[in-house]
Amino acid sequence: MAVVSLYMSDRDSSTTFTDKKSADNYDKMLELAENVSIWMEKSIEGLSEAQIESIGLLIAENKDNLAKAIKGKPEILIEEPKEVETGLDSDSESDSNFDIDSDDSKVTKITG
Repeated sequence: MAVVSLYMSDRDSSTTFTDKKSADNYDKMLELAENVSIWMEKSIEGLSEAQIESIGLLIAENKDNLAKAIKGKPEILIEEPKEVETGLDSDSESDSNFDIDSDDSKVTKITG
C-alpha cells in the first residue's frame, strides 16, 4: 500500500496539493488577498464585500505583473492575460479521508 502525502492551506482546507511549495504559495496568495481586501475596505467606501474580495484576489493573483507596472512597465497590465499562477496544479486533489498531521503553522501535511 502506497502512502500519499498531501498538503493543504489553513486558509482553504478544501484545496489540497501534492507538494508543500505549491501549498505555501497558495496560502501566501490568499493571505495577500485578505490583507488587500481589508485595506481596500478601510480606504474605499461604497464597495460591496464581493467586490472587495474579487479585487483583493485579482491583485494577489497578479502581484508580479502589478509590481512590474509600478516599476515602470504599466502596459503589462493591459496585455493579454496568461495563465494565472495560483499555486494550483493539475495534481491537486481534495479528499477528506486522510489523517491530518501538523507540518507547520501555515500548511498541514495530510498522509493516508
